[in-house]
Amino acid sequence: MNWQGRAALVTGGTGFIGGALVARLAELGAQVIVPTRNRARIGECGHPHVRHIHSADMVAALAEVSAVFNLAYDFRRSAEENMALYAKTADACAAAKVPMLVQASSIAVYDDWPVRDVTEASPCDGPGHDYKIAKRAIERDIAARVSAGQFDAVILQPTIVYGPGSAQWVDALVEKMAGGSVILPENGDGLCNGLYIDDLVNAFIAAAGLERGNAERFIVSGPQPFLWNTLFTSYAEACGAEILYEKVVPYVPSAPRPSSRLSALVRYASATAAGLIGTARLEALRARLMALKPGPRIFMPASENPRLYLSRGIASTEKMRAQLHQPQIGAEEGLRRTQAYIRAKYASKG
Repeated sequence: MNWQGRAALVTGGTGFIGGALVARLAELGAQVIVPTRNRARIGECGHPHVRHIHSADMVAALAEVSAVFNLAYDFRRSAEENMALYAKTADACAAAKVPMLVQASSIAVYDDWPVRDVTEASPCDGPGHDYKIAKRAIERDIAARVSAGQFDAVILQPTIVYGPGSAQWVDALVEKMAGGSVILPENGDGLCNGLYIDDLVNAFIAAAGLERGNAERFIVSGPQPFLWNTLFTSYAEACGAEILYEKVVPYVPSAPRPSSRLSALVRYASATAAGLIGTARLEALRARLMALKPGPRIFMPASENPRLYLSRGIASTEKMRAQLHQPQIGAEEGLRRTQAYIRAKYASKG
């Protein structure tokens, strides 16, 4: 699609993935509209093609857009509340006759992820945590709306999205090891289905240009899976952490269980704090608190989350490659760029 003279609306456009998508669309010549509830952001002019509006004004803005990229998800809210927020956007798209909705879903919708290989045909309606439940319910609703002729749509299911600025898959991990040690399994063969941010952005843009989306779902991942040990070693080298190894008992998959109420409350409290004081300030506060912890910092990822870091499930990209996008940035290049970001961010902390 030629974006010159076209308009796009990006919900969640102030986040890591959304911000990268907004920047790329603007580079391609699109007029990009970014709804936000943060009134302080309205009127920001980081790029002449980017316009921030209040979320309450989104409906009126939809009349001019060629595509809506729906990336918004509020971790301070329940699954039901997030589905209701999505429904408002979907209803508005239907009323405005938006030609294309590109929905951000997740690899997490699949029942067997990450312990077994998955494709778009894998089971995905089993029990799980709130995020899985919400994302899968949204997928089903989009399929029903497309069948009813409300709008056309494409659903993307990203894997582990990393790169400069990723709070979840870069900053949070580095903070656990910077100034200390990371202990990795010496027999670690757990696979990371890593997806560099630029490849995901290009997949979003390709999805909007499909002649017929038909609510198709696409797993989106990088050129090849790579070892989690490779990612952690790369991060440790960039932030000056010591790398140690230990023997780890292989992980035995079990049936997925819904997340506990306690863990849900912890996630809610963290997200609420980010909403109240701002993500940047929360990250700075967390870094200061980590620095005050007595003794050397020790991070043992395989012990913290064996289901993720010791599993060898592979997310199939066959459908994506055949119909949507060819990923370009493999682990070597993606981690090199991410290392440069880590070194620059943590140079003053070393």
